[in-house]
Amino acid sequence: MVEHARDPRGESAARLRDAQTRLFGYIYSLVRNLDDADDLFQQTSLVLWDKYDQYDPARSFVSWACGVARFEVLNFLRSRGRDRLYFSDDLTLSLIEAHESLEHEQLEDRRDALSVCLKKLRGRDAQLLEACYTQSTRIPEIATAWGRSTHSIHNSLRRIRRTLFECVRRALAQEGLA
Repeated sequence: MVEHARDPRGESAARLRDAQTRLFGYIYSLVRNLDDADDLFQQTSLVLWDKYDQYDPARSFVSWACGVARFEVLNFLRSRGRDRLYFSDDLTLSLIEAHESLEHEQLEDRRDALSVCLKKLRGRDAQLLEACYTQSTRIPEIATAWGRSTHSIHNSLRRIRRTLFECVRRALAQEGLA
């Protein structure tokens, strides 16, 4: 029997690919600006790639990646400290800690509700989400391929996210989980 050598770079790429939607969502929830979230996601991805040898496979990759993202976001927010569009470090830390304190079961309930809500999306909206979040295509490339402006794509994504948020909120409320 031939034993294959462990490929940490391949593992890192696969884990990041599997976690990218959740990681981007986490980053976006902290900065609430698509362009900044995209930049921070790219920066975090580079850091995760460089530090993958420090990852403990006994832990959740997503939790570890969100921890790395947290530091990247905090550094970014400190550098933008005078920008009124961003919250103070204290408030940001409180928001991050509240997010991290969600119980695993609550996250699973939210994921289940989101899965149901995603199936309810109109075809074109589902296609746009897939193009933006499951493929490695950037927004400007998607806009060109779809014959739309980047602003239009961002607006559509904002509307779709709002629709999904409301759908998840209603689903959790119906189940008494909100």
